[in-house]
Amino acid sequence: MFRRLAPYTILLACFAVFLSPVWLPWLETIVADRPDLAADRSFGLSAVETTGSIRSNRTRTAELRADSRGHFEVRAMINGHDVGVMIDTGATSVALRFEDATRLGLHTDPEDFKIPIATANGGTKAARVTLQEIRIGNIRVRNVEALIVPPKSLTTNLMGMSFLKRLTKVQIAGSRLVLEE
Repeated sequence: MFRRLAPYTILLACFAVFLSPVWLPWLETIVADRPDLAADRSFGLSAVETTGSIRSNRTRTAELRADSRGHFEVRAMINGHDVGVMIDTGATSVALRFEDATRLGLHTDPEDFKIPIATANGGTKAARVTLQEIRIGNIRVRNVEALIVPPKSLTTNLMGMSFLKRLTKVQIAGSRLVLEE
């Protein structure tokens, strides 16, 4: 009887090993009962807040995990409002969707859209604003330059270099992104 089951057992084991890279991230989200990563799975993961000490200097660190597409999406507090963003080192500036900027109370006039930009959907013009504060986890950066893009120009808000360059450390290691202030 074992001789008849052995090929099926071997085939099943090979199939499981082959599919493990696909299933492991999904299984990890089911098995791991981590409240620090459970917030709002509808848009990325929340930042894991940690505080460290280097030579008596207080540092603030946020650690993000990549989603199944390899993107780092997180909930950020922008001017006191909860907003979904994607970390984008290729974006020169923080870029906000017009719809989210309006919800944040950032109002623009048509003549404000004069900064030429290139998006995945082609070229357009954006409006320059200064955000009072951006928080990701326990990281807080004030007076951040940002652009508001016209309606339907972006599918998600981008946390670009105008925010990231203000941090002391931005490090990607595998599926983790560490931000340090």
